[in-house]
Amino acid sequence: MMPGTIAERRTEPATVEVAERIDVAGLTHSERTVALYASDMPNVKRHHTGEQVRAWIVQGAERFGMEEVRCRAEYLHGWRLLNVKDLLTAQIQARHEQRFPRARRLLLADQAASESVCCSDGMTNAARERNAAAQVDGGCPVCEGARQVWGRWVIDAESDWYEDGYRPCWICSRPRPRPLMGVAR
Repeated sequence: MMPGTIAERRTEPATVEVAERIDVAGLTHSERTVALYASDMPNVKRHHTGEQVRAWIVQGAERFGMEEVRCRAEYLHGWRLLNVKDLLTAQIQARHEQRFPRARRLLLADQAASESVCCSDGMTNAARERNAAAQVDGGCPVCEGARQVWGRWVIDAESDWYEDGYRPCWICSRPRPRPLMGVAR
């Protein structure tokens, strides 16, 4: 008998875990961006059909798993919020670049995700509720981890009514999504 030849047949039942179909409309914009980034989507700007973009989103979500897609999407959204206000620290930028080392690919994935939301697939109400979820990788530069900020808050500008006090941090105290239920990884 030759080495490496299997002489005995195995009759144990093989179990294969079948992933539940991923509903693209149930994903937020950032989740779609992360999934596209992880997919086999080409690195060049071309017009792609909604069906092709949808297939890449499903492929990327299956490749990373939904837990990882959601986690990276929250970090991506937190990075965007800080970037808009020019509050990025070197540590947050470095971690973002570790997660998404190819900036051009991230831009193309973001554009395709926008087209998916606006033109092809829409977004479910559950995805809209999660759409603002953000995390900061490292200490939040706005509240320094306190999850609240002190300020003078406008109650009614016409009557000149202001109040001083704490409010939830506008970056790291955004509503967190509920845990995944019924979505296969």
